Amino acid sequence: MKIYLVRHGFTQSNRARTESVEDPKLNKSGFNVLVNTRRTLEKYNIDKVYSSELKDATQTADMLGYHDYITDSRLNELDFGDYSGQLLEEIQDHYDGVLDNEEDVFNLKYPGNESRNDLIKRMSEFLDELVEKDENALCISHGLAIKAALFWILKDKADWDSFWIENGSVTIFEIHDNKKIIKCVNNI
Repeated sequence: MKIYLVRHGFTQSNRARTESVEDPKLNKSGFNVLVNTRRTLEKYNIDKVYSSELKDATQTADMLGYHDYITDSRLNELDFGDYSGQLLEEIQDHYDGVLDNEEDVFNLKYPGNESRNDLIKRMSEFLDELVEKDENALCISHGLAIKAALFWILKDKADWDSFWIENGSVTIFEIHDNKKIIKCVNNI
């Protein structure tokens, strides 16, 4: 079985480089990048489509021609809580010194919400359920959520900053005989 993870098209929040779980809409360039994504996905046999509940992901599903999808909150972006809508640099200023310790970065909960470890856990639970269903699934999600999904397979969180997930890109996992393989990251 294969799991295809697609990051939503480009949004105004992406342009402004703000972190948010608010419901941003795709902008014109967000639709344009999805033309290539749609062509890429035509090559794959997809049994079921899942989407984050957020508007940028559901709009992406529609733009890709998948109108019969199931929304699942576990595919939503990391919840930055009170820091939603701020630049990453501004968020880091609030945690001056705390982010110097690598393990703190993964356990740090944004005010009233979740940590990177929480995000990895919820994405892993979702992916484990997909494996149980044994279906080729397309999952439309968000940059940090897809990055967290990589750590369903990878174990060394020191590699977190080694990955960037592009808007409209396809990341592919293959699962065979309980072996999980990252086939590609950022196929555009």
